[in-house]
Amino acid sequence: MTLLDLMRNRRSIRKYKKQTFSTKEILQVLEAGKLAPSGANQQPWTYILVTDKRLKQKIRKEAETVEESFHREAPKPLKNWFKEQGITPQKNFLTEAPALIVVAGYTKVPYWLESTWISIAYILLQAASQGFGTLTYTPSDTSFLNQLLKIPKDYQPVAIIPIGYPAEKPSPETRPRKPLETFVHRDKYGSMHVSETTGTTLTA
Repeated sequence: MTLLDLMRNRRSIRKYKKQTFSTKEILQVLEAGKLAPSGANQQPWTYILVTDKRLKQKIRKEAETVEESFHREAPKPLKNWFKEQGITPQKNFLTEAPALIVVAGYTKVPYWLESTWISIAYILLQAASQGFGTLTYTPSDTSFLNQLLKIPKDYQPVAIIPIGYPAEKPSPETRPRKPLETFVHRDKYGSMHVSETTGTTLTA
């Protein structure tokens, strides 16, 4: 499978098998994350691997409390979208996945947030290449992770990534992508599009 095929086929996974994996396998995933480029080569990310069942339960409880508040106060269009997608404040995947990767960034260096998200992308792709399912979960407030995981205040958690073997197989068709020609322009916005199917250029 090429890298592009891997990107096309990867899907967010919310249901996981109980099957576990070795520390070596998860470290391969995190090795990919550390190889990401970063602003001024600061490498501002840090990863907390959570496998303890009681700790995962605590994380889930705090996350669901945050989500309940967020869902109550969300704008109506977003509430409607949540309903259409079947998204609720319940986050079963936080306890069902064998492991969680909490990714935080060191806020005292330049480009910390952009760099940390690039690292997350590398993690997602490497996990997919190893047959793992993942989900990029971003609680609306992540400060509870600093307390639960003893993360220094200078580090801001930005995502929780449940990881494990998928217990579902979502179809790529359920999350259609916009055609390339709808958002690729040449030299300036609106001047020219690139055809995704033929590779030729089309005048707008």
